[in-house]
Amino acid sequence: MATRPNIKISKGVDNDVYALLNAQAGYPAVTVGTPLRIQNKGGPDVYIHEATESIEAVGGTTVHANLQTITSDSAVGVIATCIANTVINVEVL
Repeated sequence: MATRPNIKISKGVDNDVYALLNAQAGYPAVTVGTPLRIQNKGGPDVYIHEATESIEAVGGTTVHANLQTITSDSAVGVIATCIANTVINVEVL
């Protein structure tokens, strides 16, 4: 699958990664549970929660600047949180 445009992540809120992907015009819908490769494009750490809501603002898998993580195919949702606005890039696997 193709990498999509960067996604802006807002600080202090649960950013639903699947909903943000599905809001991108011109790209096919992504089903919840589809594995994702998420890269932090820089700046503050991003926290990835494989859940429908965050457990805590800085919980979940920590993705440092310019690093990436891959979500499982059994994730019931993917939430991204951060302490300052930042950008991620997501590849649908």
